[in-house]
Amino acid sequence: MFKKLTLTLLASALLAVPAFSTCSFADSRPVEIYNGQLKNNRVLIPLRDVSQNLDAAVEWNQKLKTIKINKDDTELLLTVNSKKVLVNQSEIELDVPAVLIQNTTYVPLRFVSQTLGAGVDWNPYGQQATITLNGKQIIVNIERTQPASSQKATAAHLKRLSDKLNEATDLSSIKQIRTYFKPYFTDRLINAIIQTKGFEYKNQFGAPLISPNYLSRTTARLSQSLDTGHDGYEIFSVIRQMNLVYVDKTWKVDRVSFTKISTPISGA
Repeated sequence: MFKKLTLTLLASALLAVPAFSTCSFADSRPVEIYNGQLKNNRVLIPLRDVSQNLDAAVEWNQKLKTIKINKDDTELLLTVNSKKVLVNQSEIELDVPAVLIQNTTYVPLRFVSQTLGAGVDWNPYGQQATITLNGKQIIVNIERTQPASSQKATAAHLKRLSDKLNEATDLSSIKQIRTYFKPYFTDRLINAIIQTKGFEYKNQFGAPLISPNYLSRTTARLSQSLDTGHDGYEIFSVIRQMNLVYVDKTWKVDRVSFTKISTPISGA
């Protein structure tokens, strides 16, 4: 019965557990957007996400193909396929214009976000942009494209990554930490575990039981579940989620998050 519950719990976690910032935990819940677009190396996001996640008022003029965005004392006026934009009546030229993609209006993420007062950070390995505004975090993922079968991570490689994460719970016996973990972790994750001296959760996970969820050709997500005990009424588990990126012709762990879960025992 416990094994069935664990597998059910793991499947649910794949749908429910969001990606957190490096080494973050269950209290941090950023919003995720999965249909960002890349054009001329610039990230575009659907217009509706600006209003929903940046708390801005948006007006779309179908006849003129113009977009008016208002937040606090800032007003932006963009026109589809035009690089010229008005910010509080002052004209600015963009690198890329607003565009229509499959009847959805997309606007330049960095320009719009920063003009409205948000900070933007781009992760080229993970193909993710992180927007920070008033303590809220929004992660924009470039729309999913599956990697070729030959590029996908093998079961043996995923086990190595899991084993290295287990080792990273205690760095005291590891010399040359950067050199040791470089084939398996990105520099960002290595910096994080050095700063925090390992992970808060010391649980040792086995080989992954499922394949990663590929978000693009270069990004994937993989969750593992581990039962940590029960009290006759609930089963206690820890979910470890890895964000993987394809860099240097191999898959590396870029971010890790942990979530503690308790599941009622049926019939208890």
